Amino acid sequence: MKLWIKIFLSILILSLSTLTISIAYIINQNHITSINREQERALGEMELIRISLSNSLDFSGASTDTLTVIMDRYGEYYSNRGISLGLYTNGGYVYNNIASLNPDTYLALLSVKEDEKIAQIIQSESHDYILISDLIHDNAVLVYARDISEIYESRSNSISLYFILLIFFTCFLGVFSYLYAKWITRPLNALHKGAMAISSGNYDLYLSEKDKEFRDVAGAFNQMAKDVKDRTLELEEKAKELQTFIDDLSHEMNTPLTAIQGYSQFLLNANALEEQKRTAALYIHSEARRIRDMYSKLMVLSFAREHNIDRKQYLCEELVEEVHQTFQNEMIKQNISFTKEISVDYLKVDKTLFHMLFSNLVKNSLQAMEEGGSIHIKIYNQEDLSKIVIKDTGIGIPKDKLNQVTKPFYRIDKSRSRQTGGAGLGLSICSKIVALHDGSMEIDSIQEEGTSITITIPG
Repeated sequence: MKLWIKIFLSILILSLSTLTISIAYIINQNHITSINREQERALGEMELIRISLSNSLDFSGASTDTLTVIMDRYGEYYSNRGISLGLYTNGGYVYNNIASLNPDTYLALLSVKEDEKIAQIIQSESHDYILISDLIHDNAVLVYARDISEIYESRSNSISLYFILLIFFTCFLGVFSYLYAKWITRPLNALHKGAMAISSGNYDLYLSEKDKEFRDVAGAFNQMAKDVKDRTLELEEKAKELQTFIDDLSHEMNTPLTAIQGYSQFLLNANALEEQKRTAALYIHSEARRIRDMYSKLMVLSFAREHNIDRKQYLCEELVEEVHQTFQNEMIKQNISFTKEISVDYLKVDKTLFHMLFSNLVKNSLQAMEEGGSIHIKIYNQEDLSKIVIKDTGIGIPKDKLNQVTKPFYRIDKSRSRQTGGAGLGLSICSKIVALHDGSMEIDSIQEEGTSITITIPG
């Protein structure tokens, strides 16, 4: 059941129940008050009649005829006032003009004792009577009766009027409850519609924050919608990147595998010369080495993503010298000079990851230079940041390619990358490592002049 229906029914039922109980209580209290008032009136009139009869008659010596004549006179007088009388003595009524009631219905009134009165309300067909008995002599009981039907009729009329009014009040209250329930649940309906819109992929829905009572909730909902949208876009972007990565990986794996398959088939089937066999074997070895290098780079990417950062203080000289020793033979072979300018004693980094970082950047620099050239590493502090600059005099990177070189498998010159064995993963690995250190990496390059990569990390 919807909330607005619950509120509507709750208001309607609670209001009608409260009203019914209140009206019933008021009608009942008025009825009881009227009965008590009539009873007091009847007792007062009964007392007057008793005193009047006691002064007019001597019950101890009066005959039955005398009593009948006197009571007939009193009965006629009071009957004009709506009062009926009866006189019971010596086992029977000497006078009784309570004709509308069967004497057996008020037989209990005859058991009245001295100095007390008995009152009783009796219903006969469509009339209601109040009866009072009083022992006015040792063997004489005076019975008083008066029609009080109008009291009960008044109560019945009040109840009927209430039910008529209840119909109109129910209609009025129903309309009011419906409008109020709709109004009070308006913010919730807006939230519901917003949630449904978000579930269907519409993240641009904005809830109004004008309502003071709803402002905080609306603001929180709008912020949630924005966060969900941002997160969804981020996930979609990552999904696209992952799909691109898989597509590129499939393509990169297909090329060397096709070459390996072709040359291996050539070796198996062809009556090739020894030189041709050697050439084919070299191609197979080269492509296998390329696949192995690609696998190693992918493992490095996975390691960088899963690796828990263990940042400690390490000597800058030691970090740079380790990389220099790794590539020293290649630098000598290609006649490349290596220089360094270090004005900082320590770097707070993960040593394993930063060794990967330096190795990839230096290797990229070596691959960008065929013979001759230089590689320069500079490390210094700027305010609270540590700056690392690796500069080479290689072939450079076109300006329009700078934003793409950190994507996995992206290669500017694929033919050259195949010659050097590059898989297009080096700078992608570097960007991941820098990001793990909460840093940034900027690439500046001029074609045919060289490339400068600046890494900034917290000091």
